[in-house]
Amino acid sequence: MVPETDLHTTPTSPAADALSYWDGFIHSIPQPVLPPENDCSQMLGILRATRPLLDSDRDWILPNIAHLESQLPIYDSLMNRLQTVFKELKTYRATIQRVSKEFSSTLAPVRRLPSDVLRSIFREIQSPAFDRSGISFGGPFRSSIEFMHNTLNLSRVCYSWRDIVVSSPELWSHMRIAFSSPSRDSPGLFSALFNIHFPAMKTILPLSGQLPLDIRFILDDSNPSVKAIEAFSLLLGERHRWRTASLTYSFDLLEQLKACTGKLASLESLTIMPTSSQQQHWLLSPVDDWVPPPGNVNDVFIDAPNLRKVVLYGGIEDVSFALPFQLTHLATCFTSIHNLHTHTLLGELHLETRCDEEIASLHDHITLPNVWRLSVVSLKTLRHLRLPALEDLKFDSYLTDFTDELLSIPSDTTAFIEDEAAEATLTISDFIRSSRCSLTSLATTSSIIYASSFTQEAFPLLESLTRLEYRIIPVYERRLYDALMSPKVLPDLRYLMMRLPLNGMEDISQDALSTMLTSRGQHLLSVRIECPITLNDRHVRVLDSLEPLRQLGVDLKTVAYGDPIGIKFGEFA
Repeated sequence: MVPETDLHTTPTSPAADALSYWDGFIHSIPQPVLPPENDCSQMLGILRATRPLLDSDRDWILPNIAHLESQLPIYDSLMNRLQTVFKELKTYRATIQRVSKEFSSTLAPVRRLPSDVLRSIFREIQSPAFDRSGISFGGPFRSSIEFMHNTLNLSRVCYSWRDIVVSSPELWSHMRIAFSSPSRDSPGLFSALFNIHFPAMKTILPLSGQLPLDIRFILDDSNPSVKAIEAFSLLLGERHRWRTASLTYSFDLLEQLKACTGKLASLESLTIMPTSSQQQHWLLSPVDDWVPPPGNVNDVFIDAPNLRKVVLYGGIEDVSFALPFQLTHLATCFTSIHNLHTHTLLGELHLETRCDEEIASLHDHITLPNVWRLSVVSLKTLRHLRLPALEDLKFDSYLTDFTDELLSIPSDTTAFIEDEAAEATLTISDFIRSSRCSLTSLATTSSIIYASSFTQEAFPLLESLTRLEYRIIPVYERRLYDALMSPKVLPDLRYLMMRLPLNGMEDISQDALSTMLTSRGQHLLSVRIECPITLNDRHVRVLDSLEPLRQLGVDLKTVAYGDPIGIKFGEFA
């Protein structure tokens, strides 16, 4: 019997023979035949004008030219052949590299890992930042089904990995299902995609076992197709396992959910998103144009005993959801919830609004004893709230319909701005006194922070403030620097974050800022200036001009245009 090891023989490499043939080929390449040395010398003399060009010179110049040009086709042919050979050599080399890597991979340490260790690795590399609540509008949109960290790709590496992945329910419990409208995908393509995804969902859902599910179901159209509803019905069969659900708002889908019996027993986090068309309609249409849906799905999420976090994006039709009382985190617009005053367990609250009329619909003096983190669009909202535990506040402006950019303000509006600032100061001061809260963090994009009434009357009520984030407005920045010069103003301030404006970012006063930072330097632990990224790279020049501030310990950072200051709607601490 021949031992098995004798069956594996290493073939002889042809490289040595090839190199000897190559040497012979090189030696066989003909050397160029140049004109006689005497002719070359006379040619140089003519070119250098050391001798004249005679009529008789043509008799020896023309034959030499013909002789030289007759050799060119020979070298062209050789070079073309060499280029072909070179391409073949590259192909051979790539093949050798590929096969070598395949053989080397058989000895990779990962192949010796036990299956339970591999399963743990697959579980650990699942990104905790799986997008369960985010939403983007516009851009490419195609029907698809996806799983956390490309679970399908892991299963395609080899049979062993496939067995591990298939037997790991936790790898199949996070899914994103997107349905574009048939009008965006051609009807034929839409049907083809559905014929792929629908059977895949039927096969894959059981692979998650009985683990809680994290689901994103996204529609490109508020009127879903029959196929999308059919796919959603599969998920409804597992609704008792939903842990986080991020759904595009569709009355048809919510009505289908309401018709189902049984609680959303495992649901902990809920996000309702508008379609891009709904979002655009919400931003551009007057409130009076909102049309409520034909039925009633207001209480579709009321029977979710473990629901804690809810995000209701603006742009949803005029539906006011009733939500269970045990919520701890809520981000919503005013028109999407009607029982805010009952949610006394809330710890974090984000409120959006488009107009002051919405704020007026709130109950007066809503007391939420546990809210410590609040984000509002308008300071007027604070008139209706009493938040004794509040520590972190973010507001955008005072009036919902007034843009206070203040980069170039006509002189006749100065009095108007001061009046608004005085009223805003009174609002926030009354709120702090009535709530008896001690703010430690304040973030705002509003110009109100620069008003003398705000620095003189509101700052004394913010002595506990340790963190301040605001937008730099070059026209008014010196006012704030002058106020902060005194260590008695905001004495506990330790963290200062400033956002440069997109327009006028080159005009900030470095000298005044440096003086203020120097005066408070021993108290400030962190100072950061954020510069929005511009398409023309103007931010690069601005950051270069601010380099001297680094000597004072200032951190210079770029941020995407549109990144919020402070709390971002729907992102909870």
